[in-house]
Amino acid sequence: MAQTHPIRLSPDEIDRQARKFWPDQGLSLAIDEPNRLRFTGRDGFVALEIRPDTNNQVRLTIENQGYEQEIQQFRARLGKQASAETHAG
Repeated sequence: MAQTHPIRLSPDEIDRQARKFWPDQGLSLAIDEPNRLRFTGRDGFVALEIRPDTNNQVRLTIENQGYEQEIQQFRARLGKQASAETHAG
């Protein structure tokens, strides 16, 4: 299943957060390409496509097999960071 979400963070920041978050969940980086990451684990995978959009916004497409709860946590983390940066700037 794939879902696309608009997020007000830079592509580099989303990439950085993903590289930090998913290994902490026990997943390994299997594909490392510009704007495309895929993490695999015992229970499935999480693939991220990070596409720059307008108004300092990114379209993040998340495709997964399993890890639904972790995806919600990851999205919440990105949302909190985006909100904090918006209010700080």
